[in-house]
Amino acid sequence: MNRHLFLEPAFNVSHSHLALQHLIRKIESPEYRAARNSGPTWLPEFVDQVAELFEPFVDVGRVGFECAPGADRWELSMYLGQTELLGGRFDGQTRAVAFQFDLLALTRLFTKVQTLQWNAFPATKDEEGQEPAAEWSFINVIGTFADSTVRLKIYGTPPRDAGPGMRQLADGSWEPV
Repeated sequence: MNRHLFLEPAFNVSHSHLALQHLIRKIESPEYRAARNSGPTWLPEFVDQVAELFEPFVDVGRVGFECAPGADRWELSMYLGQTELLGGRFDGQTRAVAFQFDLLALTRLFTKVQTLQWNAFPATKDEEGQEPAAEWSFINVIGTFADSTVRLKIYGTPPRDAGPGMRQLADGSWEPV
């Protein structure tokens, strides 16, 4: 199973989601090849097309994803990674990236959509003051892509253990993590 892969960053804020081609080159390297499961040939194309639908409102975003084969379909989760602030009074803090996502365009990627749901949970805090419910809210789509059944979840926030996808330096510049 691929865990918390991030697509390489693009720095054009007006269209600041990430291109998949850089990630493909990275994961095709020998050190990654041994550690990953081989997926279907259509998977990189699908991930790339879905990543194009994330549109950060202000910041630069870096799309992360997890994928794994299921018993009867491929399971894929996608999200924008958080931004870690470096320098200044907010040094070390992380923040989620606000974005919009084109659901109509998403449905058009599939040859057939069996399920389209929004699972929403209120932001409640646990004993540690964390808001676990936020990462449980997601769009759930089950459909057919390239003659294969896919379950795709689009999360509004990344999983807690994903770590930041980008760093914003005190001078306003950005770097990938």
